[in-house]
Amino acid sequence: ASKADRGEGNHHPTVKPTDLMRYLCRLVTPLGGVVLDPFMGSGSTGKAALLEGFRFIGCERSPEYVAIARARIAAALQAIAAEIA
Repeated sequence: ASKADRGEGNHHPTVKPTDLMRYLCRLVTPLGGVVLDPFMGSGSTGKAALLEGFRFIGCERSPEYVAIARARIAAALQAIAAEIA
């Protein structure tokens, strides 16, 4: 993932590119479906799922990575809200 895609302060070792994860979410998730990521890490899948209009459930045991994922997902939600407005 690019520096811009990672976001500020994201030092997770395996951040995935958002465009790739968006494609994979569309590929395997039915319309109106829910994307489950049991190893959420930095939230790449959650960010992509929400940008594609899917619901998302993520699990992560590291509080440090949960904070990163929350920030990335919140930014995606803000981008969605800005598009709607």
